[in-house]
Amino acid sequence: MIYDLNEERNAYLQARGKIILNACPGSGKTTTIAQKIIELDNSNEINSYSGIACLSFTNSAKDEINEAYTKLSGKILKFPNHVSTIDSFINRFITLPFYNILNRDFSRPKILDHTNILNDMWKNEYIGRDGKLREGLKRPLNNTEYKAKNNRSIFYAYPPSSIRIEPNGAFTVEGKTPSNGTVDIDKFNKYCQLIKQTQFKKGLISTGDSAFIALHILRTNPKICQWLALRFPFIIIDEAQDNSLIQHAIFEELSKQGLKNIELIGDPYQSLYEWRDANPKEFLKKYNEDNSWNSFALTDNRRSPQKIIDIFSILRKVDDAKINCLDNLFIENSIIVYKYSGNNFQSIIKHYENLCLSKTLEKNNIVVRGNSLKNKLLGKTTEERPWGIELPKEIITAKNRFLGNDIKNSINEMRTISVKLLNPKSDYHQLKEIERNRKEDHLFNSLLFKILNDLPSFELTVADWTIQAQNFIKEKLGLDYEVDFKLRNRKSKYFNKDKTLNESVGIHFQKSYSESNIPITTIHQVKGKTLDSVLIFFNDKKHINNILFEDISNLENSFPDEKKRLIYVAMSRPKKILAMAFPDSITDESIFEKFGTDIKIISEDEIKEY
Repeated sequence: MIYDLNEERNAYLQARGKIILNACPGSGKTTTIAQKIIELDNSNEINSYSGIACLSFTNSAKDEINEAYTKLSGKILKFPNHVSTIDSFINRFITLPFYNILNRDFSRPKILDHTNILNDMWKNEYIGRDGKLREGLKRPLNNTEYKAKNNRSIFYAYPPSSIRIEPNGAFTVEGKTPSNGTVDIDKFNKYCQLIKQTQFKKGLISTGDSAFIALHILRTNPKICQWLALRFPFIIIDEAQDNSLIQHAIFEELSKQGLKNIELIGDPYQSLYEWRDANPKEFLKKYNEDNSWNSFALTDNRRSPQKIIDIFSILRKVDDAKINCLDNLFIENSIIVYKYSGNNFQSIIKHYENLCLSKTLEKNNIVVRGNSLKNKLLGKTTEERPWGIELPKEIITAKNRFLGNDIKNSINEMRTISVKLLNPKSDYHQLKEIERNRKEDHLFNSLLFKILNDLPSFELTVADWTIQAQNFIKEKLGLDYEVDFKLRNRKSKYFNKDKTLNESVGIHFQKSYSESNIPITTIHQVKGKTLDSVLIFFNDKKHINNILFEDISNLENSFPDEKKRLIYVAMSRPKKILAMAFPDSITDESIFEKFGTDIKIISEDEIKEY
């Protein structure tokens, strides 16, 4: 693999110190990071006992950096270098090894995958005056000092899993100040102190808690910062637009205490994780305003033709640097528009499938915002709930991923399911430890593959599949107890017993891909991917979670909100074709006015052919 160097890339590769790189879609960001690592590796700037830490927001992005490095260098990136997610780096090198600094009597910490356990640890059961078993709260949460203004425990308004500690030490509810009409702020703070102190003593911490603890450790123990700066004199952070404020604060603290070389690399227009505390405006602030950071940009797009670039650039500010196509300047009919009504979704999908087939496009994706429209595309209406537990649905989801060639995630999901079934008496921490240990067990992984491959067919009725699947899982895992999916025996709002039991599983729990194996997913699932084509279905009704034709604009010339950034991410994935489906209420004139006339609107007659 040959690395293509230009002036922008060369400027970044030569830079040292506090670096911030704003990289547009398709700019070869991952390859550029890999080249930087190679050049640093080959230089005399790093001692033999030190390495480069290359961090990213997700495991998939981290894996891409490893792959790019291997393609460029022919080697595997190994110790003393370190590639991981940001959360993993914080846990491994700061929180876990130095947790005992907080207090000697704290338990060994465990990082929680799911935070519901933080709520469950405060719940208990008791016998009421009527003799019935009831659910309540452990002391002292029902005491007066922990009650909201409705005279119920603050727990019910703000459960422990929603409580967060900000970089300044303030308590919030998922980043927001609690309502004064709901709770007295002093009582809220006292409640939060109790929750977090109890939780930390038990060693139960979320990734958010871990980040706050890490920041506290670094601020109060400068020598740890100095040690990390020696161990990793270069820290490169990919997808940095998705860093939270507290993650920014951690790396700023390392910089203050001796880390000389730190790089933030990303594209604020592709920040999609505000619900997980992503703060793209902090990235922009450093890039545009903070003189302590050296700002660089990559503006050449190697992925898409100029017409596709011009379409997604509608969402950018007019004073932003123009994104230019480097290869494939023009591809005929690179912009395709469909119009849907309530009954032609499948015809549009079929037309798109044949279009991809005729042009030998291999990597394609159909994307939507939210599950409601996604279910319509899959032919689903209301969700049936024939079982009293989530286990059968989890098995079906893993199998559908397997059928859609998402082998890695299907195996991971089946491993989680199987570990729970094989260890029914183990608690959360024990299960996670077992799961981690069995991840490298190749014989166990082979069994999981066979289970997914041989599961009873989804063509069976719900009733028959339930019986066969229960027996199948018991036999394959060698369980010494009966597996019970708790098939319901009464009609309910979500279960038409007389009808559903005699219909196939496939009707009610359909696969998440088209007949030609094109994935049908939410936009979040294609972030970071390069595709040959993408078909985006836009919603027909205004809703906080919907994306509309009208959202493809930036009339205010301002940094777009997350909804518009979703559209930007989806539109910037394809190399060959960007297809969009709008409700048939959108006129041709409106479409041409927004996108220009150099596009192809597929007529109703063309759609009907399929």
